Amino acid sequence: MKFVKLLGVAACCIVATTLFGNAFKPYEWEKERTRYKLSEKDGALSEIILKQHTQYEYVFENNQFVLYSTIHRIIYVNNNEAVQKHNRIVISMGNALDLIDVKARSINKEGKAVYFDKSNLKELADEETGKAFKIFAIEGIEMGSEIEYYFVRKMRPSVFDRVFVQFDVPVKHNSFRLTCPEHLKFDFKTYHNFPEVKEADSDEMNVYETSMTDVPALKTEAFSNFDPNRKRIEFKLAYNTARSDARLYTWDEAAKTFYTMLTEVSKDDQKALDKFVKTLADDPAKNLEDRIRAIENKIKTTIQVNKDGAGESLSQIASILKVKVASHQGMTRLFLGVFDKLKIQCHPVITCSRENIKFDGEFDSWAYLDDYVLYFPETKQFLAPYVFEFRYPLIQPEFTAQKGLFIEPFQIGEVKSALSSIGEIPAVDFSYNSDNLEIEVAFNDDLATNQIRQKRDFGGYNAAYFSPYYDMMSADQRIGMIDQLTKQIAPDAVIKKWTANPVPNSKANNFIVDVNFESSHFMEKAGPRILFKVGELIGPQVEMYRDEQRVSEVENDFNRMYNRIIKIELPKGYQVKNLADLKLNIAYNEKDQTPYLFKSDYVLKDNFLEVHVEEYYKQIYAPLSRYEDFRKVVNAAADFNKITLVLEKK
Repeated sequence: MKFVKLLGVAACCIVATTLFGNAFKPYEWEKERTRYKLSEKDGALSEIILKQHTQYEYVFENNQFVLYSTIHRIIYVNNNEAVQKHNRIVISMGNALDLIDVKARSINKEGKAVYFDKSNLKELADEETGKAFKIFAIEGIEMGSEIEYYFVRKMRPSVFDRVFVQFDVPVKHNSFRLTCPEHLKFDFKTYHNFPEVKEADSDEMNVYETSMTDVPALKTEAFSNFDPNRKRIEFKLAYNTARSDARLYTWDEAAKTFYTMLTEVSKDDQKALDKFVKTLADDPAKNLEDRIRAIENKIKTTIQVNKDGAGESLSQIASILKVKVASHQGMTRLFLGVFDKLKIQCHPVITCSRENIKFDGEFDSWAYLDDYVLYFPETKQFLAPYVFEFRYPLIQPEFTAQKGLFIEPFQIGEVKSALSSIGEIPAVDFSYNSDNLEIEVAFNDDLATNQIRQKRDFGGYNAAYFSPYYDMMSADQRIGMIDQLTKQIAPDAVIKKWTANPVPNSKANNFIVDVNFESSHFMEKAGPRILFKVGELIGPQVEMYRDEQRVSEVENDFNRMYNRIIKIELPKGYQVKNLADLKLNIAYNEKDQTPYLFKSDYVLKDNFLEVHVEEYYKQIYAPLSRYEDFRKVVNAAADFNKITLVLEKK
């Protein structure tokens, strides 16, 4: 929904074009410059960004409000990988009107400069998305070279935006500058200790600037999202003093704007809705959650989603119900229209993926308003309107455990509008998202292979990619799915028989797979001993053994639990020498709570060994100060995965 960045620009700004204006001044680099003098430490790096400058210039030009965007970068490359990474420059032309200027050069160790020839600039388009790019190669790059380039694009003006100012390599100097006519006022917020943006003295225009030297590299870390932890600048057009002192683009204004966009329907839409609602056979006397599930299932199995579609017909309800295809916004409008007809209270909520950025309700930038979910005040649960695999009350996990803009409709007489509030979108309880195992193991007479029965019960997010699709699968696809799931733990599995089925009306839309197979994967002989790799029965586990300095807090995708019961019939005449290895108890305690746990134990009766494994993650976040405690729980599962039982003759 990035189109919201353009909403209302003309209305709030164009009124002042005859009163205010400032001309765009062409950007220039230092025409003849010497190479940077690097410290021994910096010179030994594989690459380092010596200069990163981002510039936004808002101007009125020929009665049009436009933006000139400039990026200027100098990179030192010191190995073949860095040379390959930076010898080709890609310029996104999304939202761009024109590429005004581009210059590039490489300067080798001896100071020889090779300049980019503009005739080598090529145009490309992504076949899937249709997005356009300009691309060019920089010649003369060697190990130890400095690569320098800048480009200036004339853009449709974005009045809310963000600039990332931290990368996966260090930056020696990072600067940001924004200029605009005097009657326009921008607000800014910086994150992760990047210096705040300040207004500079200027008689001709408003000038906003910030900079930082020695910006450290940010590395990708497990249980963490890269972009949200990067230093960045958020900014928005906040005032147009030529019109009034009222703040622009507030949350309240967003609520009214989006509510109107989502709920205004034509007479044709109303007729189509009335006809469609009759096909639902909804019974108001039934349990509300059952009604919601039935309606969702009907809509999602009737209407296809064109995720990249932005055509007007894809958001018009009458057209959607006719051609059975909708955009994201169209599906949201359809759900709201249906629930309104059935008098089921349902409110839109707008948020963003915390994998990309964390919603900040304290800074009212519409750049956070990326995606819709629906909220039911009576059940306090959510619905994902345009994602087929997630069914009520599951929504995209990356939209949970953070905040969103809640839109609450109200009506006074014939006037309909909406109020805004910033609210929490809670994560789904851990017990919902299960991946439970019941495993029975017997030894064949040859003591080289096992007969294994594995019953696996997926729930919640773990079931989301099975339950909704299973009825659509062909016989071959189902066999392929079973083969893949089984061979995750036993690559040599010979499957004897299997069943698989969704569990209708289960709390977490569960999906159960029950497989009998034969395998020699878990067995090894060591002289008279039998080595049985019991830990591998739970499948591969995440490992976090490398002890590097952690910089970001722990962030899980979603809360989850794993209960495993492994029943082993030991071969007659044998005993297990290392049963104590099966006892693990690693708990992350927080006051009187245990948000993370891995615990395993066993019971031995005659020649039957029963192993119980409990593992859960009840919280999305863990503070950086408790990272080691969290890591121990994760590694406990990996440690169990490596347990091999030693069987000896009695």
